[in-house]
Amino acid sequence: MGKRQSPDVSGIWATSLFLRSIAALNSTVILVRYTAYDDATVIVRTLFEIELQVAAVRADPSFATLLVEAVEKFRDRRLKAIRDRGGQLPGNITQNDIQDEIDAIKSKGIPKEITKRQLAEKSKDSALIYSFDTIYSVLSDVAHVSPIGLANYVEKDPATGVIKLNPNTSLLSPEYVMTLAAATALNILEHTMAILGDSSLRVGELRQQNEALIAEIREAA
Repeated sequence: MGKRQSPDVSGIWATSLFLRSIAALNSTVILVRYTAYDDATVIVRTLFEIELQVAAVRADPSFATLLVEAVEKFRDRRLKAIRDRGGQLPGNITQNDIQDEIDAIKSKGIPKEITKRQLAEKSKDSALIYSFDTIYSVLSDVAHVSPIGLANYVEKDPATGVIKLNPNTSLLSPEYVMTLAAATALNILEHTMAILGDSSLRVGELRQQNEALIAEIREAA
């Protein structure tokens, strides 16, 4: 990337998320290649969650600090689950050690966890908020195997009324999954570059190339 401002918390957080998005995109490509379309959809959901974070930080760089603190809240929840489960802990870790970590996090006075809805609204991006209410909901149906997602894997025989499983299907087509993954990855790239003050890449040109590839896929389909 080109010349940019010295990284602060927002820059470091955005960069780490961008690197994670590259790994997620590569995973999506591999899963689609091996026809694991629903598994790829779950990864695209992760990409969308990354976009929510970088979009919020772009709108308000100070929000990055809250996101870092939110990680501690997630860690606090996991530690409490370990404490409440009881039993033997690995290594030389004791229940007192776990409680000390919980108390240390509590002493920081970290506010409540940030919801994904709050991230979408913080971005002040109407298109992203709309995508959160629609596309993200569908991605979550696949990820959590909700009644809507599960319905895709069963078929009812109209004559006998018998319900049979049909695992050889996917809620979303592989073309749609890859199109969504590419578009989301470009959004993450654009937000990250804006946060870092980097203008060395022309994201618009990359979008045009992506749209050209999508057009070729449609013609071949």
